[in-house]
Amino acid sequence: FAAESHVDRSIHGPAEFVTTNIVGTFNLLECAREHWNGLDDLAKKAFRFHHVSTDEVYGSLSATAPAFTETHAYEPNSPYSASKAASDHLVRAWFHTYGFPVITTNCSNNYGPYHFPEKLIPLVILNALNSKLLPIYGDGQQIRDWLYVGDHCSAIREVLANGKLGETYNIGGWNEKANIDVVKAICAILDELKPRSDGKSYVEQITYVKDRPGHDRRYAIDASKLERELGWHPSETFDTGIRKTVQWYLDNPIWIEGVVSGSYRDWLSKQYN
Repeated sequence: FAAESHVDRSIHGPAEFVTTNIVGTFNLLECAREHWNGLDDLAKKAFRFHHVSTDEVYGSLSATAPAFTETHAYEPNSPYSASKAASDHLVRAWFHTYGFPVITTNCSNNYGPYHFPEKLIPLVILNALNSKLLPIYGDGQQIRDWLYVGDHCSAIREVLANGKLGETYNIGGWNEKANIDVVKAICAILDELKPRSDGKSYVEQITYVKDRPGHDRRYAIDASKLERELGWHPSETFDTGIRKTVQWYLDNPIWIEGVVSGSYRDWLSKQYN
């Protein structure tokens, strides 16, 4: 959804995130506003600018703190989340200043088919299948709320159709999981669907690496507003979604090879080998 989204890359190259996520959002807002201004009244009323953001703009939660609601203060802790927070504020300002018809959604961690393999879940699947180490930052107890990509899409369709202009809606899957538990779940499914030739479990490939700077400990989304006002609910549990995801990667080696070939494969190799 028109954003640079990988926290690790934002740490090593923040300028690209400022350019894409902040300046890029500004450019999209201005181009869309110019188009909107030229519409007739009926078309103007139907027009929507949907801005997709992240739960990371809210910062980090303690183990016992309530999940993020739409009124939680912004406390971004990485260049990525700071750039997304800035873009959220631009969208809000265009609504209040120009009356531009915007809606914002802040989602939790997505996963599912076609997930770019720099992210945790596809990286673990591909490394496991290629007999590589499965890198876990720190102690692996960082908690994320996981949202299946199909559920995210259905929520966006609902918000576009029925959301209130100028409002923010949190989208989450009610699936808080520690990173190490996510990796072990993937290993267990692979043990079943694609066993190692030596008969051992994929969990033996897990290795702990130095934590990244400013690594937020926990994110959790409270999607009650979206469920209450628009009637949306996620269809997938983490167990059903992660099984579908692993199976998809097993079934689509040609797509995977195309994505990880060339310069990106070289970058990935330097990062995780």
